[in-house]
Amino acid sequence: MPTFKIEKPYYPIVYVRGYAMTPSERQDTFNDTYYGFSATSVEKREAPPPRHFEVDVFEGQLIRLMKIKQYGYADSANTGLQDFSGNPCRSLWVCRFYDEDQHSKETRKIPEHAGDLRDLVCDRIPARLKECGVDLGPGDRDYKVILIAHSMGGLVCRTFIQNLLPSAKEDPKRWVHRLVTLGTPHKGIDLGHVPDFIENMATSWLNVFGSEIFEVKNMLKYLNLPPKGYEANSLGDPKDPLAFPVKRCLCIIGSDYHSYGVVKSLTGSFSDGLVKQDRAYVVTGPKPTGKNKDYPPDRRCYWANVHRAHSGYRGIVNSYESYENIQRFLFGDTRVEASLEDIKINAQPANGEQLFYDFEFLYSIRNTGVYLHRRQQDPCENAERFQWNDVPSTLALHTGFMNSKLRDPKDMSHFSIKLRVVERRVKNNLLWDKEYPDRPIYNETLEVRVGNVDEKTGAIPAEFRWLTDGDEWSTLPGDGEGTFRLGLRATGAVAGTLAFRVSPWPDQETLD
Repeated sequence: MPTFKIEKPYYPIVYVRGYAMTPSERQDTFNDTYYGFSATSVEKREAPPPRHFEVDVFEGQLIRLMKIKQYGYADSANTGLQDFSGNPCRSLWVCRFYDEDQHSKETRKIPEHAGDLRDLVCDRIPARLKECGVDLGPGDRDYKVILIAHSMGGLVCRTFIQNLLPSAKEDPKRWVHRLVTLGTPHKGIDLGHVPDFIENMATSWLNVFGSEIFEVKNMLKYLNLPPKGYEANSLGDPKDPLAFPVKRCLCIIGSDYHSYGVVKSLTGSFSDGLVKQDRAYVVTGPKPTGKNKDYPPDRRCYWANVHRAHSGYRGIVNSYESYENIQRFLFGDTRVEASLEDIKINAQPANGEQLFYDFEFLYSIRNTGVYLHRRQQDPCENAERFQWNDVPSTLALHTGFMNSKLRDPKDMSHFSIKLRVVERRVKNNLLWDKEYPDRPIYNETLEVRVGNVDEKTGAIPAEFRWLTDGDEWSTLPGDGEGTFRLGLRATGAVAGTLAFRVSPWPDQETLD
């Protein structure tokens, strides 16, 4: 039998599903080979006249990772690895933690489900890979997995990473290469349309459908966090050598509240229908103290806002947006950090008025056909909103990832951003100004293309064009070290500079 080596970064991928609330849902989950991760999506897309629309079929991320030659993953079910012509380390697995629940007719808790994940990751997968001829390196130290989890599955993964492994004096970095979560309630579930005392009664006293697992005080216990000083979405103390690095995490956050089911009436807006957007990402360390309550950028995970619902046909799992973000985060080679600098708003509130400003930012990559990151008030309800006198001088917009291996080496990577600034005026003691519900003061789309690093000079070629200028491209001004800056189109209302920092991915912090 030939011997294979672990191929970084194409580690085995383990899918971890979300919460099955009722016995019938757990039955359906048990009967599904892939626990819901093989769900597909068929949508209507715009097309050239005279058709105007066409059917677009997305077969789902699990299947696409097997079909695309660049990735070439294998299904591990049954004899999938033995019959695979490629390297078995590129394999897909499902943590079937509900199987035991189905057999015993008892719903176990998150720590027990995390125990099933530990057995799969630490014992069963490496043993199977060895049977298929994979050399895992001295002491199996080359072996790791990628975890992709939906909803509650992200909490199962974090319990494995933050509790079970450290409790056994095991470094989670030894076992886990990357963690990706989709619509995970990292800070619990907030029923925004339900009074607090009723919500507490539902989640704690009555334990409706076992939902006490999303109560923060319980989350702190199974996530192995101190009861004071830490929020439930923290990965722990970053100084702890057994803490998992936050920059190895990507959180996909949904915003399509309207496409979810009945629960959306309880959760309310600013959510994917079940999980509030501000509760769907991870940080590291204790809660910030002092005037600034925000976690600094180096203590936040990478994340992407996509306009998808928690589940269903418009769900966050079976979406182009999630797939495109995930595959670039896992296998890409370029990181682009976008920010808006030197922001100036040239307006003054009139007597009796308050001014608010929404900064909207949409990011896409050529040939994806979707927005990979979308901060937009309508329909996403997630614009960056500031009062007139609190508009920051610098605003981080997004960190995205690109994969030059997906294009012709002679070509350049293309991405576009849409930046919109909306002014909203409020009169004291009155509702929103009825005559001007919103007042766009800036609205422009910029396309950027970036080439490969020049091996002789180290320079990165980059060009840009404003779409209102047509097809004319210009050199994007850079500092020679990967940072490019471009002033916004001149307006009398707002001024600023778009900055892009292009760097290799993964970086030193997240390399094995």
